[in-house]
Amino acid sequence: MADPMDQAGTDMKPKLEFLALAEELHSYILSLLPWQDIIRCTSVCRALRQIYVLSSELQYIVELGGQRLLPVPITDLGNHTPVSQRLQLLRDKAHAWLRFNLHASSFQTFFIQEHFHEVRTYIADGHFCLWYESEDSGNWAKIIPILPSPSQQPVERHWFSGSLCPVPNAYIVDVYMDPAQNLIAIAYAVSRNMLQEGRFYVDLRALDGDGIHPQAAGQTLLLSVLTAQDSHDSFTVTENLRLKGFGRYLALQCSPMFDDPTNTSRVIWWLQLWDWQHSTTSNCNLSDAMSHFEASIDFCFVGNNRLLMLSDNFKLYSIEDMSREPQLLACYSLPFPVEHKKCLLPIDDIAHGSQLHMRAQQTMWTSDPEHRVLCYATLLPRLVFVISTSIFFDFDSERVGEKAATIPWQNWGPTNSRVFPDSWKVYVSGNRVLQIFPTGTGSRYRLHMMDFSPLAVERRQGLGRVVREPSETEIRDSGKTLTTSLPYVEVVSDRVFDPMESIEMWVDGDRIYVAKMMDPADDDPEDLRMDRLEVIEMSTCRDRSIGIPEPVFDQATPIESS
Repeated sequence: MADPMDQAGTDMKPKLEFLALAEELHSYILSLLPWQDIIRCTSVCRALRQIYVLSSELQYIVELGGQRLLPVPITDLGNHTPVSQRLQLLRDKAHAWLRFNLHASSFQTFFIQEHFHEVRTYIADGHFCLWYESEDSGNWAKIIPILPSPSQQPVERHWFSGSLCPVPNAYIVDVYMDPAQNLIAIAYAVSRNMLQEGRFYVDLRALDGDGIHPQAAGQTLLLSVLTAQDSHDSFTVTENLRLKGFGRYLALQCSPMFDDPTNTSRVIWWLQLWDWQHSTTSNCNLSDAMSHFEASIDFCFVGNNRLLMLSDNFKLYSIEDMSREPQLLACYSLPFPVEHKKCLLPIDDIAHGSQLHMRAQQTMWTSDPEHRVLCYATLLPRLVFVISTSIFFDFDSERVGEKAATIPWQNWGPTNSRVFPDSWKVYVSGNRVLQIFPTGTGSRYRLHMMDFSPLAVERRQGLGRVVREPSETEIRDSGKTLTTSLPYVEVVSDRVFDPMESIEMWVDGDRIYVAKMMDPADDDPEDLRMDRLEVIEMSTCRDRSIGIPEPVFDQATPIESS
């Protein structure tokens, strides 16, 4: 039995309440909480609410978290933007996207000297990257800065046929450029025989020079995967060679075609991964067979240590340990078989987690790879799946290493995705998705901007249409419907595009890039050539007469007096 005096002594000990602490400690302690908890705490107490209102740091944490962004560490302490200015810039940018008034935006035209035709193009870190593959006229690559700011260090290079690869007469199969890391990677085979045998190499160079990349473990990455061609004599043709990167990772994926003895075509695909900054070799590879060639396969990096393979289902792998094969974590089933698949990730987050030494200006934030969206586009049936990447991180970590579980669509898909039919084009940037839909009148199109970040849904300020309720998508020719319910805000542009304007487009955190096509010749109306880009600066279309509110708190929760 406890001594009454001891109990009394315990009761008489002074209690140190949170609000009794020094004022400078209030913001510091609250800043250690997740952004959702900051909102909860400051919603139930007037004193805490006042602390939040007076703290740019706390508001900045909430704004970053609500927009699914991560702060980038400040590397130049003598040249950085104050938190209050970063907060206002972040709110202004979000507001500009929600207004989505393309007529009020700042337009600039970027002219292209050459008129490109059948060239692979993409935008990366404010640069226009081009790669042309031709056995007849030779391969070439080019990178061009697009309207760089005075503080930016742009790169402009043109590699002519024969200058891309150090090996004479090599067969180049793909080129990958990452301006944020000053990297160009060239996948090639030494000879036609080695091309047919599937023996490839990857050369690493600096974009702004002719030498080896200074952070590369060596000049050439070596293939260690046992390619499917090694065990078959009936090789027909190589298709779908892709070289992709993400920070310190590079991956080469190949889907070759075979005719087996039963005359039934099948696809054997393989994928080789490298940590290019630490080793030129790797035992981290995958390979498997697919039932038919039309069932295409794609892959993408999800975060800094996960790989997602997309085929008849989604297979999530851990690539944290590069000394062995990727470890299967989970398999996510799809509601029905699909064909001709393509995975689309944000183009402006290509080097998340890497040193952005090519940028002179301070990068203040980047999208959170664990809380953004990816788009999964299929042709048969024609659908776009917008999927929250948080589902690929939300599983029991203690089960890693056991047999991977297969998760049925009904357990993960409906609440973590939104399905759209008949989208003509789709583009992704962070938690924003741009889709082009027909207007229903002739061959004209409108641009739909959809923001899936929590703050956009909660704090749209009367702009756009909030979609919280589930939607049903009818799957043609099957009689089935898909119900999905990932919340988003949709804003439709009042500007109408014709087919020539909407034939290609890109989007990043600040801009929309619209390819403009020159008029085709009368004798060749199908000859569509790009000669300029229309650059729309989204961060400049803020209506100054509309104030930017603070985060909306849950009004159902009473605010107590303190």
